[in-house]
Amino acid sequence: MTTTFEAAQVDLTDLGPFIDGTEHALFRRLREHEPLHWNDEPDGPGFWSLTRYADLMTAIEDPKTFVNGEGTQIPSRRVEGHTPTVHNTDPPRHGQLRKVAIPHLRAVKIREWQELIDRSATGILDAIAEKDTVEFVGSAAALLPIQVLGQVLGVPLEDCALLLDWTNRVISDDPEFMRSPDEKDRARAEMFAYFKELTADRRKSPRNDLISKLLAARIDGEPLSWEDLAAYYFVLVGAGNETTRNLLTGAVMAFAEFPQEWERLKADQRMLRPAIEETIRFITPIRAMRRTATRDVEWYGRTIREGDKVVLWFQAANRDPAVFEAPDTFRIDRQPNPHVGFGWGIHTCLGSHLARAEAITFFQQVLDRGLRITPTAEPDRLHTNQFHAFKRLRVQLGR
Repeated sequence: MTTTFEAAQVDLTDLGPFIDGTEHALFRRLREHEPLHWNDEPDGPGFWSLTRYADLMTAIEDPKTFVNGEGTQIPSRRVEGHTPTVHNTDPPRHGQLRKVAIPHLRAVKIREWQELIDRSATGILDAIAEKDTVEFVGSAAALLPIQVLGQVLGVPLEDCALLLDWTNRVISDDPEFMRSPDEKDRARAEMFAYFKELTADRRKSPRNDLISKLLAARIDGEPLSWEDLAAYYFVLVGAGNETTRNLLTGAVMAFAEFPQEWERLKADQRMLRPAIEETIRFITPIRAMRRTATRDVEWYGRTIREGDKVVLWFQAANRDPAVFEAPDTFRIDRQPNPHVGFGWGIHTCLGSHLARAEAITFFQQVLDRGLRITPTAEPDRLHTNQFHAFKRLRVQLGR
């Protein structure tokens, strides 16, 4: 018996499927039956959703029609506050801001931080390797990116835990972190106050860290204002934490679901780099980013009006069978693999090279130690539909 598809049954503001891990079934239905889907919004004007790979690419490659400047979260808000971050701006300002950090986040520059990444991964694995079971997110996946990025920015190691706390409170609406109605504002104010002190210190005594490099940068001959610096700190801390934390946790889950792929990787460790690319596709740490239409657009016989919100579901595109053979299967040798796990085009994730380097380093050390990390329970997911994010994952450590 077949069931008739009803668009109204799919509500992507309902976090239930994202929390229990069943969202792929919704995306499958939308790709097949309604690739341009209208979603009412309890506290907003509603939004369109694109779930097919080709449609996402069409929107991404037309940044004049589908802009970031009105916000990239589904709700009509910007979590960073009044001054937009680099990914919440449009050309030409976007290009100017992006050029400030890109030279310091290229793959070749990441190699200069490899010793720091190695040292952090080693310390984390030393602390858990002899234990039978651990909570993986808090003891490993969340620690590695926040320790590395914090020190790259210039944050002392002992303060890196603060960055993780601020990120959890600002980015999601998870009730575990929403201790008061103004929690986001409080966390943002705490973060900016901390970085204001660190910025003042680096103005007096520059170092070889990213804060000092941002202070030395110029746009049209002028240094970045405090507002632009604060927005940069915000996006670097948030994106740098979320992507790698969820990538590492997702990789552990993927290898547990497809254990033969871990055996293949053990047998041929040259497959580690493509295995990480497949994990980025399979997990998609950044589920979605929103755009806003600047003109009326006819699509699938419907009209996206000027000013309408349009959500690009990277997670759905990365499982599109029109592009990926057997998309729900995790295959470490998948080629080609043109995933959009870190976005695409002019708004590709600034920290993608750093996230890859951290993930490759971590799992290379896991392989070198002969460890096997296996989940013992379902993960506790962060209450959000923008990131594929994990709060806790209980794992067993074996050899």
